[in-house]
Amino acid sequence: MTAAIYGCRSGKKVLIIERSVFGGQIISTPEIENYPGLISPKGHTFAADLFRQIESLDVEKASDEILSAAYEDELFTVCGKISVYTGRSLIIAVGTKNRKLGLPGEESFTGRGISYCATCDGAFYKARDVAVAGGGSTALEEALYLSLLCRKVYLIHRRNSFSGEAALVKRVGSTSNIVALLDTEIRDLRGKDRLDSIEISSGHIAGEGSIRILRIQGLFIAIGQIPQNTPFAHLADMDSCGYIIAGESCMTKTPGVFAAGDCRTKELRQLVTAAADGASAAANAVKFLEK
Repeated sequence: MTAAIYGCRSGKKVLIIERSVFGGQIISTPEIENYPGLISPKGHTFAADLFRQIESLDVEKASDEILSAAYEDELFTVCGKISVYTGRSLIIAVGTKNRKLGLPGEESFTGRGISYCATCDGAFYKARDVAVAGGGSTALEEALYLSLLCRKVYLIHRRNSFSGEAALVKRVGSTSNIVALLDTEIRDLRGKDRLDSIEISSGHIAGEGSIRILRIQGLFIAIGQIPQNTPFAHLADMDSCGYIIAGESCMTKTPGVFAAGDCRTKELRQLVTAAADGASAAANAVKFLEK
């Protein structure tokens, strides 16, 4: 949406295509605590304000899932499930999707005890015992949010220390109903119609492996993200993890194609860097169009 704002304010005709909800993953963030100038707004509030901003401009919007993209006769053609779109420049800002544990039963238990969004589903587990899988900032934020609703929150991480922001690690450590289980992996998901317990294995880094069953009513998975760049493989080079190779200019190998936000190669994937990418990509797209 930042790219759309900058493109429109530069006098260009802009179409923004969104697969699900305008705002992306930020909608599910309980609070934004590290965006300069904003004091802990809710993620959905921030996204709504941003959407109102693009609605005040002459930005065209479409809801569609992109399947492929190509370049021919000085036009980029983007094919979606619903329609086909064309333009003289293309900004790819598709973000990432949740990484899964890859365990048997994960798909069938999703929505039946397994979730990837605490703010979306946390209220269903009020006064119950839940677990969060992950050790980064997102997992820590999920655990802190759930601690306000749930009786007990097990925070399970396969490493022997958390990798999230130090401020979040400190808050987790001082929250009485969060139980940190480090050097621990989830081995099995159990239940009939719903998830009712998980099998965990602990102590392998320390050389003291042990297995036990943890009875919980909900499991929130926050073990990272994976890119969704496959439709653009012909237009942009990608690294071994599938991220589009692009620098601070957001330019890709194809003139007129730019990659912004979490979908590109970068050291820090945060809201503030995604917004900066949107501005940079739009500014460079405008320069390309005006050559």
